[in-house]
Amino acid sequence: MRDSVTTNIERVEARYGATEFKKYLDSFNLDCRVRNLTEKTIDVYYERLGYFIGYLTDQGIGLNKINKTVVQEYILSLKDNVATETINGRLRAIKRFFNHLEEEELWTDRNPTKGIKLLKTEKRVKPIVTPKELQKIIASLNGKTYEANRNRVMILLFWDGMLRLNELLNIQMADIDVDARLVKIFGKGRKERMVPLGLKTIRAVHQFLLKWRSKYPGNHLICMRNGLRLSERHCHKILQGVGQKVGVKLYPHLLRHSAATWYIRQGGNPAVLQKILGHTSLLVTQNYLHLSNEDTVSSYNSFSPSNCLKI
Repeated sequence: MRDSVTTNIERVEARYGATEFKKYLDSFNLDCRVRNLTEKTIDVYYERLGYFIGYLTDQGIGLNKINKTVVQEYILSLKDNVATETINGRLRAIKRFFNHLEEEELWTDRNPTKGIKLLKTEKRVKPIVTPKELQKIIASLNGKTYEANRNRVMILLFWDGMLRLNELLNIQMADIDVDARLVKIFGKGRKERMVPLGLKTIRAVHQFLLKWRSKYPGNHLICMRNGLRLSERHCHKILQGVGQKVGVKLYPHLLRHSAATWYIRQGGNPAVLQKILGHTSLLVTQNYLHLSNEDTVSSYNSFSPSNCLKI
């Protein structure tokens, strides 16, 4: 991951570092690091800003010509080419960039992003993995190899701990407290939290540690046989392959999202879910609390106001 981050920053700076954008990029980079943002977050900012600065360069638009209309025209140029979520992601980075320049008084004109709102996105009911499908997946990983047992534990942690991909891949063996059934997680912004694990999951983790993981070097819980941490891409490929064998679409965030959904369906507390997921606001957690049409009908049948009528 470190190599890809460095390459991303170098790519943007190689193209625009010798231009009028350099001092602004340098200042923004320093601010990101002072605020202790992760390398991954800085990488994303640079990637998104690179697209915008590339557009300005291609259009022959200098710094002194950037205004609200220019930013709006950039957004319009994207609308038929990329997804709405992608446009909003780039707009957030541009806003953060100009807000920083304004705060540091490096930008004396009016902030060109003021008054520009994110695009509205359609609210769609996201697909989820069902417990029955997960049971098939887990059953397919009862092999006698290190990889099969590692992948089984990895999927159980995604499901039971509702972890983000990077959070899971960064777990150290010392972060597991088997007796307390807790795992220490470092989330976004390097915020630490303790995530509880169910009895079945902690038992599987414990057995994996004793029988399989102890044979190989390194400190990461989830790793290759040489002890090196799995890359995010490698993890995606593993889950994709495991899912394909049993006919289930599978990727890390889908497991996190599905588990959060089933937690709520079984009567889990949204405030507790917020802590487990590592969200700073309950509003963010509510994105996971969607209900299918079947859920809505079932719940309504139980509490319908007409139930008290003798008709």
